[in-house]
Amino acid sequence: MGLRVLAEDAVGVLVGEAVAKGGRRLRRAMVMVGEGEEDGIHQVRVACRRLRSDLKLFKGLLVAGELRTELSALANACGEARDLEVIAALVRETANSEDEPAHVEQIVQTLTAGLQVASARAAEVVAGERTAALVRALETMAASPQLKRKAAEPCGEVLPELLDSAVQKFVGEADKLQPWTQDDDWHEVRLLAKRMRYAANTCATVLGAEAKATAVQAARYQELLGQHQDQCAAAEALTALVSDAEPKLAFTLGRLVERHRAARKPLREEFLGLYHRS
Repeated sequence: MGLRVLAEDAVGVLVGEAVAKGGRRLRRAMVMVGEGEEDGIHQVRVACRRLRSDLKLFKGLLVAGELRTELSALANACGEARDLEVIAALVRETANSEDEPAHVEQIVQTLTAGLQVASARAAEVVAGERTAALVRALETMAASPQLKRKAAEPCGEVLPELLDSAVQKFVGEADKLQPWTQDDDWHEVRLLAKRMRYAANTCATVLGAEAKATAVQAARYQELLGQHQDQCAAAEALTALVSDAEPKLAFTLGRLVERHRAARKPLREEFLGLYHRS
């Protein structure tokens, strides 16, 4: 059970509690991987991203050393498996009666084979000593964080400033988006929406309703931008298969790629409509 942090408490108290909570979340996800649970690798990735977000939020309050780098490495090790899982599912959804069923099945099998290899590799990393050392370091930090001077200030004074910074970084980039903006820029805004959501969730333990509302809105943005990124990733992955495919299979791959690319347009329009109405 987590510690209740109040507005008058030093913000360093929340820092330690957030790191402790993140460490517990990561440990649970690691157990899921060890027990072969289907969503385990994804949950390790999520736990790493949430911890990295908190460490970034608290960078002016906490000496974190190489922890963000280690969390990034672990998240990246789990990324390929999750991406292939999503892409294989999208291909099945996108395929229609115009496509040769055997070709679609061959494509899905190729993606699934890659998924199995990536999952095994990710599980090995999760079970490795480097990850165990990372968890120990997180637990040590949570128990005795190396805090900077500003961490002695009250939560009620510091957290609104930190959350506003995360919101403004998102807004600054989201304001630049247009229907024709490059995929990479949309992806960057998705990451900023995720960081804003995680920051709002962390701050909401003290700030309450307003921060919770920010988290809810950020989740809406993240959902649309996540769907957009999935379509981009699917198009990219299928394009990579074309060069080694025989002509008829390459034709099917090309059609699927175009459908995934076309799916970006309504998602961009929906996001921009939601964002500019908010």
